[in-house]
Amino acid sequence: MIGILNLILPLLLQVLVVYGLSRLLDRIVLRKLGRTWYLAATWPGVVLHELSHFIACLLTFTRVHRVQLFHPSGDTLGFVEHEQTRNPLKLIIISIAPLFGVTGMLWLLTKVLVPSLYLEHVQAIQVAVSDFQSFNDFFRFSTTYFAQYWNHVSALWHTLDLGMWQTYVFIYCMLAASSHAAPSRVDLTHTFTGLGILGVLFVILYYLDQWLAVPITWTLIKWLTTPVYYLSSFLTYGIVFTAVGVAVFGAIAGVARLLKRGVSATLSV
Repeated sequence: MIGILNLILPLLLQVLVVYGLSRLLDRIVLRKLGRTWYLAATWPGVVLHELSHFIACLLTFTRVHRVQLFHPSGDTLGFVEHEQTRNPLKLIIISIAPLFGVTGMLWLLTKVLVPSLYLEHVQAIQVAVSDFQSFNDFFRFSTTYFAQYWNHVSALWHTLDLGMWQTYVFIYCMLAASSHAAPSRVDLTHTFTGLGILGVLFVILYYLDQWLAVPITWTLIKWLTTPVYYLSSFLTYGIVFTAVGVAVFGAIAGVARLLKRGVSATLSV
């Protein structure tokens, strides 16, 4: 059980962080700067988010009623209407699909636009995963896991070359995609409900594993370690760029507010 928690909990914490940052970014840009700014900054992320939901429906054989990948004039910028399902696995896959879709895009953008960073990142993942060979490695792996987050961020800032146009394309695409990596509020509810059910199944599997003396749980953990770590480590970039977006647009909103006050004061005089 410790191995499963060690593998999944850091990722869940990241999902909560990127969810909070995304909501904060939405609030700053939409309320302070307006819808036009928000659409210009994040529209690729909207398309990617909804496309991920749609692909997940297809993969789980869930009937799709209506799809709108991008609807700039609507109350909802995009949506995927599908049949209701009580299958917990389907709920999880459909609900967290944007997390996989967006993180996959972050992986692709890094590989194509900043290949040197990608190679360094992959090498760090291989080292970290190789350290996790048994349940006894729990605390050592956790330390390595979180230390790697800082290493990824440090490598990112040291690798980006502001003299290359690819860097600015990379920054914009990473920000636009990252801003919609997290599940929506409804998706998050379905996600944690489904994860709770799966958690119970994992507990049953663990004790069944102990009773039969067959390493089913450990085999599952070893199989999941590399893909989960890839997902988690590249999501680190999503957190970084969403945080950068919050800082940049927060500063722009602050300057705009000061200028507006200055113009109002001038007119009143």
